[in-house]
Amino acid sequence: MGDNFEELVSDLSSFSVSNEENCAVSRIDLYKTKTSKQDQETRRAKFLERQKSDRQSSLSALRNIEEESQSPEKTNPYKNQLMLSEWLQDKPDDFEENWLCKFAPVGHRTLIVAHKGRTESYTKNGYRTASFPSMLPGGSNATRSSYSLLDAVWCDTNHTFYILDLICYRAHPVDNSEAEFRFYWGATKFSEDLPGISSEQRTNRYPMVWLPSVPCAKENLMKMMAEKQEFEVDGFLFYHKMGHYAAGPTPLVGWLKPDLLNKVLDLDLDLTSYQMDS
Repeated sequence: MGDNFEELVSDLSSFSVSNEENCAVSRIDLYKTKTSKQDQETRRAKFLERQKSDRQSSLSALRNIEEESQSPEKTNPYKNQLMLSEWLQDKPDDFEENWLCKFAPVGHRTLIVAHKGRTESYTKNGYRTASFPSMLPGGSNATRSSYSLLDAVWCDTNHTFYILDLICYRAHPVDNSEAEFRFYWGATKFSEDLPGISSEQRTNRYPMVWLPSVPCAKENLMKMMAEKQEFEVDGFLFYHKMGHYAAGPTPLVGWLKPDLLNKVLDLDLDLTSYQMDS
């Protein structure tokens, strides 16, 4: 993959931009989407099988963002690029072996695009909410020749971006990599390549924090629930280890509110710290 930013994203539609440097947007469709009644296990198997043949087509979809955003029609390359979870209807058969869990902070779902020496944040519908310098590759003048693309949640309470997933880093797309690798690679890059990115400074306008994941064995979930977080927990996201990053809804990412964890997953976790209004 070359270093041209036009190789990043496609799937375009109407474009409208706000120049306000704030990220206060609607929480509608923050993570999840409504699902059909079709068995989720069946659809998961179909999604995993389809991934094998979609590798090249997905790479073709990650192209022409720069050309399209400058076109006379003002088409929007940032619209509908986030991966959306489904409500987890029941416990997957391979839950402990093949699933990973992450906290989902209360906040605003955001696509982060770092390129040409600036970092920009976009809503799910493609509206720009902020433009600022960051330590991400491509996100400041020092790294303007590169580019990066991340899936995040913006928290108003502490003015922090919490990173859920990695789509492209230093001009290397990883959307066709399995979630287990994306999470490992993202955690490694944030801890080793980006010292200081979790704090506000002149070259990093807003803190960015990588959200860790844990395998879904009961003992891991128990330990995770016992950890105090710096943000308010909205719910929990469950990723199939082998799932690729794909725009739109997928049964390979599940979503649950805290009060549904024990019921849906047949667990007896202590959730008193996460009881909140639904």
